[in-house]
Amino acid sequence: MVPLSRAFASSCNTTFAELSSKLPPRGLTQAASRYGIGLDYRVEGITTVTGSVPPTVDLAERTEDGFGQGRVLASPFGMALVAATVAAGKTPVPQLIVGRPTAVEGDGTPISSKMIDALRPMMRLVVTNGTAKEIAGCGEIFGKTGEAEFPGGSHSWFAGYRGDLAFASLIVGGGSSEYAVRMTKMMFEILPPGYLA
Repeated sequence: MVPLSRAFASSCNTTFAELSSKLPPRGLTQAASRYGIGLDYRVEGITTVTGSVPPTVDLAERTEDGFGQGRVLASPFGMALVAATVAAGKTPVPQLIVGRPTAVEGDGTPISSKMIDALRPMMRLVVTNGTAKEIAGCGEIFGKTGEAEFPGGSHSWFAGYRGDLAFASLIVGGGSSEYAVRMTKMMFEILPPGYLA
């Protein structure tokens, strides 16, 4: 059996499939909402979409949903919120436009500190010794890679945080997550010195 930290760092889908298959029908839905997915963030003048993780009684669907396939949908905004939640230890209410308040609707149940304390080192391991090690020289970054498959291809993902900046990189139809990691690395390399906390 592969330790969870190693499976997380290596993006091992079979581990996540096994874990999700043991959850109740609404388990993934409730967990996702704690990290901001499925919540409605309202800001005057813009439309936001975080994503959705529908509940399911079908074991095969729940298993696929557990590693981000199946019926799971996520936007870059939603995945940046997931990363920001881990960084802050609670689901944030982001300031998206200066002078326009953000309102949140939905069940943003708090996350246990035990869960956050377990996630942070696993996200760091992704960067130091896992699927995102190409970005390891860009500071203390915590992240998670992903590759969302669709008929005929896959999307390249990398979401995480460094200091007080949460990010999510998506290359639609980009293939392997290494490309989203590379794009994020380029972003960090062009930031002015001292820009991030």
